[in-house]
This record gives sequence, structure tokens and C-alpha cells, in this order.
Amino acid sequence: MKYINFSQLRSFHAVSKTGSITQASKLLSVSQPTITKQIQLLEDFYSINLVNRHARGISLTDLGIKLYEITSNIFDLEESAIDLFSSNLNVHKGTLKTGTSGSYYIIKLIKEFKKSHPSIDLDIISSNSNDILDKIYNYEIDIGVIGKPSNKNFKPNIYSIPYLKQKIVIIVGKGHKYYNRKNINLSDLRSCDFVNRETGSETRRVFEDSLNKKKIAIHPVMEVGRVTMIQAVRENMGLGYISEPEFENYKDVRKIYIDDLDLYTQAYLVCLKKKQNDNLIKAFINTAKKIIY
Repeated sequence: MKYINFSQLRSFHAVSKTGSITQASKLLSVSQPTITKQIQLLEDFYSINLVNRHARGISLTDLGIKLYEITSNIFDLEESAIDLFSSNLNVHKGTLKTGTSGSYYIIKLIKEFKKSHPSIDLDIISSNSNDILDKIYNYEIDIGVIGKPSNKNFKPNIYSIPYLKQKIVIIVGKGHKYYNRKNINLSDLRSCDFVNRETGSETRRVFEDSLNKKKIAIHPVMEVGRVTMIQAVRENMGLGYISEPEFENYKDVRKIYIDDLDLYTQAYLVCLKKKQNDNLIKAFINTAKKIIY
């Protein structure tokens, strides 16, 4: 009867997860030849090919990719069992890997979470919404607080709840004709030079969607991250746009409210559906719900 050797399966999973036999060896604390031998035995036993070996390293075959999806489920369950044993049905210790597309989204949530769970360590990764979501799909992050990304990236296996709304404001540097304005209409932005946020930014998506609906064309001069955008606006290279909580009274930069449109980003708390009842993740979600409601 065919059977699965879990040592071989664990070696395959480690190589698939890290993309390297060397890194898999470090992850499992075993020698590289042992990792290689375990995978070879698995392939030989079933007369299959799971891993392509080439000069640049390794890559998974189509069959290997499908097996990695299965092993991810298997070892997620193993991790859940370990969490259960270590927590003794409570949340006392552990590490929760979180991600956010804006620190203002998550700081209040972390503060409340730490009040109830002071012994839990939090690893926080900051990036744009789509990148955080990709890291959740790839099991690099447990849970994230993001602006809602494009629908094509919001897959059915994602659990999400609406979290907070953040107003979008225009920012302007000293010397610009709008510098002394406190309010503006969207049509006033027609043909203005703009410093765009990077692709994947939810703030950019919402702003551009509103311009397109009103048939208002702006003149993008560059595409950069948030910090660089603020610096470019300060140098009067164009206008910018930002979620209001991100604005920190920067020198020679002012915010302007859009009068004729309620423009905002909607934050979401997201994780994989199959992980939403894991102890630490569930505790984090419950903390968020207390803030929302």
C-alpha cells in the first residue's frame, strides 16, 4: 500500500517554502544532503518529478506546485496544533505576523490588542495593499489591515471585515498657486501636475477612480512611494494626495480638503478564511471588532 513519509514531505515543503535547499536546511536544522535525499526518495517512491534542479537553484514542477498547496494545509494544521498545546486553550504567548498598508490603520488596533495580550509579540510589515495581500496568500503574514485592493486580488479564500475609513486630502507645497487654499473642488485639479503614489496603492486607486468618473485629467509627473511623494510636493514638483491620518503637519506642505466629493479609503482586516479561528488571529479580529462597534 502506498503511504506518505512525513519526513520526506516536510523536506519538500521546506524547499518549496524557502525556494532553496540551503534555506530549507537551515529551517529544519538538518544537512543539505539529507534534504536532497528525502526529496529524491519521495520522487522515486511515486515515480514522479516534483522539483526542477538547475544552475540557478530549484523550481517546482506543475505537480510540485499542486503538492505545495496540500503540504501548506498539512503544516498549517500542525502549527495550529502547536498553538493549541502552547496556549492551553488561551492566548498567553506567541508571535503574530501582521501587515499594514498604513501605520495609522493598525497602531490603535495594536495598542488595544497589547492591553489584553501583553505577552504576544507582533511582527509588523508595511507595504501597499496588494503586496500585503500577496504575503497573506503566501503564508508570510498571518493577518493584515489594508485598503481594499482591486477585486481581482480579493480571492474567495480571504476572510475580511470593514475596519476604518480615512478621508483623502490633497497636499500642496509652498509656492504653489493653491498653497493658501483650505478647500478645493475636484475640477480645480484639472491639468495640474501630480506626484502619483506607486502602483498598488489603494489611495491612488480611489483618487484616480474619482477623477475618471468626473472625466478630469491630471498631469502625472512621477510615480513614487508615500514618503518620496511628500518630499516631491515640498519641492513644488506637483500636487499629491494622502489619507488625512498620514498627514503630520510637514514643513512647507499643507493639506487641502476636497469640497464637492467625500473621498476616502476603506480599510479592511484580512486573513485566510481557514486561519480566522486560529487562537492569535481570532483574538486580533475580536479586538478589531470592539474598536469598530
